[in-house]
Amino acid sequence: MALMLRHTLQSTCCQSYKRTLTTASKKKNWTESLTTPVAADMIGTPDPISNLRPVKYYISPNETTEEKEWRESCQRVDAFNEDFWQKNNTLFMNAKAEFEDQFRARGEEVTAEAMSVFYKDFLNKAYDRQMEYNRTWWKMNVAQLYPGFKAAMRSLSKPKHESAHAAQQSKGNGFWEKSFES
Repeated sequence: MALMLRHTLQSTCCQSYKRTLTTASKKKNWTESLTTPVAADMIGTPDPISNLRPVKYYISPNETTEEKEWRESCQRVDAFNEDFWQKNNTLFMNAKAEFEDQFRARGEEVTAEAMSVFYKDFLNKAYDRQMEYNRTWWKMNVAQLYPGFKAAMRSLSKPKHESAHAAQQSKGNGFWEKSFES
């Protein structure tokens, strides 16, 4: 039994080590490709604090002013969301840690019921900030309608050979092949 367990642990450790080596080499290639232009919008892994996924937007070599205005509008909204949620989640984590520390200092156990009181209190205190965020975000989204409409109309009026050329360039960029390697 002990021999079997030892063999299992050794094989698991070896596989984990091989996976780490493989992953490390893939990460190196991945970080190198972050500086190169992308052939399509790319969505990254969630930020550990804001929990939002960053977007790297595709910039066409022959990007029109309407498309640029639309892309920059999207980037502004993304930056606004990232900033708000970074601050909000940092406030939440600090307040939660302080609340738990107060309980532990009194020698009490932090229960789900106690945490529900904290959550309600935090949301009540954050109500005005959340409503201001929502109002601003809604305004920004409505303001994006016109640039988005202009960019869509401009893309419809582009000659077909430009669209076909862009599609041809995006083939074989390696992103999808790299993403689905086993």
